[in-house]
Amino acid sequence: MQYSSLNNTAMAPRTPGKAAAGTVDVVTGKAKVEYFFDPTLVLESDSNDSALTPARTPSKRKATADENDDSALFTSKHLFMPCSIVKEIEVDEDEKVEGEVPVLVKTSDGQLHKIRDKSGLTQLVAPDDYAGIPDVLHLPNVTEASLLHALRVRYNRDEIYTSAGPILMSVNPYKAITLPGGEDIYSDARMLLYRNSTKGMAGLETPSKNGAANDKALPCHLFQVADRALNSLLSSVMTTEIEPHMEEEDAMIMMEKDHDQKRKNHVVRNQSVIISGESGAGKTEATKKIMQYLARVTKVKGTADNNKNKELGEAKKGAMASLEDRVLSSNPLLESFGNARTLKNDNSSRFGKFIKISFNTKTGGIVGATISNYLLEKTRITTQIEGERNYHIFYQLFSAADEATLQKFGLENGIANFRYLGNRATLKSRRDVSGFAETMACLSQIGLSDSEKDDVLGIIAAVLHIGNIDFELDKGDDEDHSGAGEKAKITASSEANLKRACALLGLEEASVSEAMLTKLLSVGGKTIHKPQDVAQACDKRDALAKLVYSSLFTWMVSKVNSTLASHDAVIAEPGFSPPPVKYNPDPTGFIGVLDIYGFENFDTNGFEQLLINYANEKLQRHFNRHLFEVEQNLYSSEGVDWTYISFNDNKPCLELIEGGGGNVGILSTLDDCGGMGTAAERDVNFLAQIHQKFGGSKGASNGNSSVAHGKKKKKKKSTSSSQKEDEAHQNFIMPKFRQDREFIVIHYAGEVRYTVTGFVEKNVETLSNELKDLGASSTKTFTVGMFATTTPPSPSHDTTGTPARRSTIRGVSVASQFRTSLQMLVMDLECTQPHYVRCIKPNTMKAPNAFESGEVLRQLRYAGMMETIRIRREGYALREEHESFYKRFHLLLSSAEAKKGDGISHLVKVLSKRLNLTDAEWQIGHTKIFLKRELASKLEFLAHLRVHIAARIVGKFGRRVAQHRASKLLTSWGRFRVFVLRKNRKIAAINKISSTFRMHKERKAYRSVLACTIRLQCLGRKVVARERVRKLRDPYWDKTFKELDVLYKEMLSQLDKAAGAKDFKAAANLEKKIAPLKEALELKRPLTRSVLERRISEVQTLLDDAVARKAFQECAPLQDKLEGLVKQRADLPTIEELREAVRLAEEEVANAAARRDFTGAATAQAALDKANERLEDAMVSEGDDAKEEDSTPCKFQSRADLEEAITEVSKRINNAIEKKEFNKATEYQTELDELEKLRPTLPSIDELEARLKEVTSMMNEAIKNKNFKDADALHKDVDDLEKKLEEEKSKMALEENEPTLKSMLPTAEELGEQLTKKKAEMNNAIQNKDFENAEKLNEEVETLERKLEEERKHAPVPKQK
Repeated sequence: MQYSSLNNTAMAPRTPGKAAAGTVDVVTGKAKVEYFFDPTLVLESDSNDSALTPARTPSKRKATADENDDSALFTSKHLFMPCSIVKEIEVDEDEKVEGEVPVLVKTSDGQLHKIRDKSGLTQLVAPDDYAGIPDVLHLPNVTEASLLHALRVRYNRDEIYTSAGPILMSVNPYKAITLPGGEDIYSDARMLLYRNSTKGMAGLETPSKNGAANDKALPCHLFQVADRALNSLLSSVMTTEIEPHMEEEDAMIMMEKDHDQKRKNHVVRNQSVIISGESGAGKTEATKKIMQYLARVTKVKGTADNNKNKELGEAKKGAMASLEDRVLSSNPLLESFGNARTLKNDNSSRFGKFIKISFNTKTGGIVGATISNYLLEKTRITTQIEGERNYHIFYQLFSAADEATLQKFGLENGIANFRYLGNRATLKSRRDVSGFAETMACLSQIGLSDSEKDDVLGIIAAVLHIGNIDFELDKGDDEDHSGAGEKAKITASSEANLKRACALLGLEEASVSEAMLTKLLSVGGKTIHKPQDVAQACDKRDALAKLVYSSLFTWMVSKVNSTLASHDAVIAEPGFSPPPVKYNPDPTGFIGVLDIYGFENFDTNGFEQLLINYANEKLQRHFNRHLFEVEQNLYSSEGVDWTYISFNDNKPCLELIEGGGGNVGILSTLDDCGGMGTAAERDVNFLAQIHQKFGGSKGASNGNSSVAHGKKKKKKKSTSSSQKEDEAHQNFIMPKFRQDREFIVIHYAGEVRYTVTGFVEKNVETLSNELKDLGASSTKTFTVGMFATTTPPSPSHDTTGTPARRSTIRGVSVASQFRTSLQMLVMDLECTQPHYVRCIKPNTMKAPNAFESGEVLRQLRYAGMMETIRIRREGYALREEHESFYKRFHLLLSSAEAKKGDGISHLVKVLSKRLNLTDAEWQIGHTKIFLKRELASKLEFLAHLRVHIAARIVGKFGRRVAQHRASKLLTSWGRFRVFVLRKNRKIAAINKISSTFRMHKERKAYRSVLACTIRLQCLGRKVVARERVRKLRDPYWDKTFKELDVLYKEMLSQLDKAAGAKDFKAAANLEKKIAPLKEALELKRPLTRSVLERRISEVQTLLDDAVARKAFQECAPLQDKLEGLVKQRADLPTIEELREAVRLAEEEVANAAARRDFTGAATAQAALDKANERLEDAMVSEGDDAKEEDSTPCKFQSRADLEEAITEVSKRINNAIEKKEFNKATEYQTELDELEKLRPTLPSIDELEARLKEVTSMMNEAIKNKNFKDADALHKDVDDLEKKLEEEKSKMALEENEPTLKSMLPTAEELGEQLTKKKAEMNNAIQNKDFENAEKLNEEVETLERKLEEERKHAPVPKQK
């Protein structure tokens, strides 16, 4: 869709005007002036358009001149096309009329026409009539010609939207429209561009001098209507101190008694978008685009509400799409199940829907939605005329489902094999394929699982299989049913379809078959099964299919509502609209979008077309009331001087259809005709009654003859005394041949011929009880729930004042249900502020780029657009309260004018005189002032200028004051600047001096710190070097006594291991290291009682030696030292004393614990810990001396060594006894006894294993009892025992191999003999002065001595006493 600047006349087909006035026609050489071509002025001799005139429907009326003119208008392809006068012509005398000037004109396509009178042509006004301005209210001369031409020019430019003030006209392009850059006109970017652009709407913008809107205005669009509705909803509850300047509210809402109070209290004012037009005009697409816009622009705002609804949805049904997506998905979903292809529309809505989208007026986000549906066309499920299709979902299933799915539902044979699809083979459509994918996605978005989707498809397939059930005459039981008439049965070939349908629905075949083949009658309390003939069985089959599909559709709507419902939403009952929404202080309102079937007029029109056109009449009446009746009533109530504008009122047509004012209507008459007899007889009876009631007395007599086959009804009275049967209704026409079972109704959109065949049957919609009860007997939960949603509404009073026409036994008729639900819809619309979209069909061929002027003009006329434009132009679009208007515009009065008077009347009088205004521009009502939009814009502009001038004066005075202040400030600033410069110089000098002084001071301090740092570094390096030297001299100087003691013991252990392993070299190295370590250990050994005694003994020895040598000078110091050491005995207790102190402390702890004196126990425990610490230090300090006092030292590393020593001593005892050396034997026996005493200290492998097993068992028991402290101690014992056991085993293995080693190593006696021999050789070498040999012998002697020493060291030696 190409848009351009509305002031850019280059986009128009021509650029006339003042420039065009100077243009010269090439043929005539005259100034070129163009007119609108009027086909009604064409002379009869000119037959250019005569071939285009179709035959009219026969009527009982003769065509008038006006109707002939209308026929010429509607059929001419040059209707109101720009044309220019070529020349004046002469006509025949019989065609010539005095005062008329016949001319020859040429239309813009080059055709020549003879015109009766050139004065009847309307001249085009440049440039507005050429440019095709976006708002037709700004046309300088609004006529049918200028309006139609503006739409035609804009349509040719792909500008399909045109405004008539707040009303938007939409011409269906039948193609996709894009912008010059390739962007779609309905893209997200365009949606955001139109958001909050209502004030810049072309139709509402202040016009420029040429009538077009300013350059900043956006092109007309559906999005502007949706945005205006959204802004009106949100602004109705905004709490602002400044009220709106000008109101353009609906007149009906303004006339409510509590309107002002509601507006002051900021009560939610709900909105509605009413989209109307004929079938194929684009209403469904317009509805989708408006819903897409509302969902897109509010998606960011309502995050909190959407999240809450999403959480609720997920809690109910797993993962679910967002609320906005679910609202949008409801449209294509319901289109698949409720739209079909007709002769006039490829996507015709066969049901009506009113979508209420609820908004949170605080956040602006969508919080829910509800959908009310009206009158699904059930007849289409079973029959379609040639060129039309069933509902889209059937064809989508065959086009997009895979083979497995089709086989699953028994649909593999294709479309041509099903009666309900016309048994017509059709090609697969890409639109159906994409539609099926979109339908399945929408089912997922509303929360249906995969199994529920299969159930839905199964129901659709079941409907098709039901349609393939055939019946035939049952001739087998003629005798049993001879008196009951013909009996039908299901054919053998269709039993498979019955079985498949029952399987998909979860029903029993016998129950379904019996319900279709018999009818239950209750007579005298008895139930009789009446067989059905073939025709009746077919009717019940079709009724069952309609019931199944309509139940599925109702369930689908209910499911959508349940997923979209907000917390305060009301779910609509099936077939009825929700109750009217009243003003509610809760900050939640709704925008209702009405998408209902358009006006239909086919070759054959039935019951459905009557209800559809009735609904359109109702909406047209609502349109007329709001734009004509209520608007003009508001002017009257306010006392405004106003000339009443007549309009095409369709109230008589509505009264003809629905009745009212005590008169019956067609629908009421139809309700009364549901008695006994066949369907054809009841239809004839209905036709006769309406001919009698609405066709006049002549029709009554003729109508009686047509009821010859029906039952006679003698007792028949008129329903109203006010209705005269001898007068025909102005909107009812009896056809010329009444035996055709037809009647004609003159609707607002034209005459429609209705055929009454099936009227009564469709209205009653009788369903036998057995068919109604089938759903409850299903074995499938889905099917039971689906049928449960289709509960017929209870009879209620008729809001039109007509009493209910159906008894409770016969139920509520379809017409009554539809009339009630439609009335409730109108009540909903009355409670909202409406926004109108008029959809126009440009041609009847559904072809793009084809503009049939006659077809468009017909729709404009019947929609009342000319009257609408007139009342919007001549009426007062804006109105404001007196007080508010005076407060805003009293500033236009000068001081002198303000003193002369006060109030709104004085203000209007002065401004009218100043601006040369009349009452046609504005008028003062009782409570409000009414003015036109142009005047309001002018006043706003003047007020803005007045404020701007005042601002300039104030600004000028302010600038003068500012200049004076600036001069004084500049002088003061100069003086201050000089003072500051001088002061800054002084400060700079002071800073220079002080900085220099600080520099020298800091430099001196730095040098001092640097010298100290260097000195400290030197001392530090000196300390480090001293420590390194000390480390080199004494590697153990930095170690404590305990560390040295541990190291000493480790080295002794290593020495023993090396000696045990006969590694004499390693043992020698260890001995070298042990000597200095022992010296350091002794130097750092703490002073203990034993050490003190040893030192006292040493000093006493030295003192005795000095006395013995009579070195008395040495005695005095030694005596003093001895006395000092003796004094220290009291401070150094013995080991026994320390152990006694530990024992006493333990007893004290135990006694305190027994007395439960926990404080004393804690004190005693501290003393015990201190005593243990002193004992441990003393024992560590005394080392081997303390151990010797406690026990005899054990020189054996293992039990094996001990046993070997015992064996060796036993051998010595035996040798001594044999040699009769009893003294040695006694010594050896003593030694043997000492060794045997050591056996308990060195347990054997068996004892270790037994002990290990016992301790392990105790540890496991402690773990089991959760005594982890004891378990930890036992674990340590286990580790020690395992270590000892391992060592014992390794030594045992070593001793097993020792005999071999001993056989290879020399014994001690052999080493002694070798040593003696080598010493003798060495002495001889020394005596012989052979020092080189003596040195070698000395090395050998030293080696032998080491070996001998190691051998003796490992040999078992008895303890020396």
